Amino acid sequence: MMILTTPTAECVKWRNQLLDGVSPQDVGFYRSRLDELDRTKGYVAANTWLRDSGKRIEIDKMLSRLGSMRPCVQAEAKRLSKKNINTALVWVRSVVDRLWYCEEWIMDLTGDKLSDWAKEKSRRFEMSAKGKLVRLHDDFFEFVKAQAKLAGSLFNCWDDLDKIEALIHRMFTPEWWKRQAKRQYRNIENIRRECGQVCYKQSAYVSRWGIQRFRKQRQANRAYLESMEAVNQYQESFTLAQLAQKSISNPINCKAELMTRIKGCQHFAVENGHKCWFITLTCPSKYHAIHKETGWRNSKFEAFGRPTPRDAQAHLNEVWQAFGKACSNKGIHHYGIRTVEPHHDGTPHWHLILFVNPEQSGAMLGEFRKQAYKVDGEEAGAAKRRFEARPIDPAKGGAAAYVAKYVAKNIDGLNTDGECIGIDDETDLDFINSAERVQAWKSRHGIRQFQFVGSVSITVWREIRRLKDSIPKTFLNIYEAAKANDWKRFTQLMGGMGAGRNQTLKPFYESLELNQFGEPKQCVKGLIAVTAEYLSTRLYEWTVQRVGSGSGLGLDLQEAAKPFPSSRVNNSPPRDYSRLATGGGVYLCQ
Repeated sequence: MMILTTPTAECVKWRNQLLDGVSPQDVGFYRSRLDELDRTKGYVAANTWLRDSGKRIEIDKMLSRLGSMRPCVQAEAKRLSKKNINTALVWVRSVVDRLWYCEEWIMDLTGDKLSDWAKEKSRRFEMSAKGKLVRLHDDFFEFVKAQAKLAGSLFNCWDDLDKIEALIHRMFTPEWWKRQAKRQYRNIENIRRECGQVCYKQSAYVSRWGIQRFRKQRQANRAYLESMEAVNQYQESFTLAQLAQKSISNPINCKAELMTRIKGCQHFAVENGHKCWFITLTCPSKYHAIHKETGWRNSKFEAFGRPTPRDAQAHLNEVWQAFGKACSNKGIHHYGIRTVEPHHDGTPHWHLILFVNPEQSGAMLGEFRKQAYKVDGEEAGAAKRRFEARPIDPAKGGAAAYVAKYVAKNIDGLNTDGECIGIDDETDLDFINSAERVQAWKSRHGIRQFQFVGSVSITVWREIRRLKDSIPKTFLNIYEAAKANDWKRFTQLMGGMGAGRNQTLKPFYESLELNQFGEPKQCVKGLIAVTAEYLSTRLYEWTVQRVGSGSGLGLDLQEAAKPFPSSRVNNSPPRDYSRLATGGGVYLCQ
């Protein structure tokens, strides 16, 4: 039987169409294989092989769009393909879906290049939006919706015209597009975690890319804060870097405040005879990507859809909420602090220090244990790792001694003398380097590290400490307790643990001002007592400007941390969209 070794013109056309979109290096492999099969088995057999390789070709087409993400995604796809090509195809599709700008290699852009990209995006959107409004296109809202979805925006209030207008205002600014691009960084980190790049053997807590990105962002933030200054109505000026040093964004201040509060809780507990428990709560194994001991992938993790650290945090929150609801129904009151830290593969777990009436300890722990084991409670290792509780002896330093280590190792790794506190067992790194990775992990995944539960308002504590003199009698005792760093007395004067809405003082908010996007802006203005007596704590009006510019940009200090373009109000769409729909002829620039 004669073998036809020369493909027909239609055959060549079909092959070219099938391989269109595959990267040049991959096309070379396919064509080389086709040539070999053409010579040895004929072009019909070669076509059959190419047709059977359809899923692999689709994977290669998607891989060609991933820029610097390609090597790690390709390696993971190859690993999955050995087990099941369909599994690999579905996963690679999910990667492309999560990287909205993968074709533009947005993950590779930084600094000025990212700014230029964002400016071009906002400019093109603005021109297109203007054109559609001027021509009164019926598809204007669909255009905005499509552009927002393409950018990865989570906006979903498409029935609220005011919110749509505010969104369009934002989309006219490069800063909005830059923020959308940066939101992809979380997806990139999650994908790298799925590829096995976040683990004890590779890079603990965050990927190498993640820690490098964090360092670059921190440098950029520092430069920005040093380049801007806040000026008040008395012409007093401070750089934002100076103000940041005085705030809780300074690790020293953050640790000091946390320790002050936990010591106050401890003193309150001792005075009231409450018992202290140290509790560790972890996730079911399906939330863990990689086994630390072996470095092997976790099959449960892959079968469960590769949950992210935020998914794991959401699970822990569900356990906590169910526990809190059960305690509320049974009249069990507890208070304390919750800390969150990552396992080596980025999966969060909680440490809690809870104070409770000794008579209610058993019931509290029973409810917590019940909720902790509700999901996959019978799996191997759950009994040992899922939930652990042990009492804290006040004679050995109490809660403050326990918390001090967790506060330091998750913020900067330094003790009160500025020395490294030791070596992290989870990473084998010293706690200074380990803490940097924890901060990068927290920042990338947007996970809150420390949270007090059952306590009184920290906002009141911070607001009243702004004052210096002329304190009304109603507020005086609470003010003196706060200025003396006496959290126990402050708590007692505020109504005690669990005071909730019945606190003596509450923050007073106003939302009269509009931000640069035309939305009401809610700001703390002062404090209000249960007697309805009001005390203003915001005594200065601040404007943020470039250092030495001599004129403010009209931004108050609360907005200073946000990107601040010069006002784009003149470039914003008209407020009354209904006039457009009825042919009112209102132009975009008014």
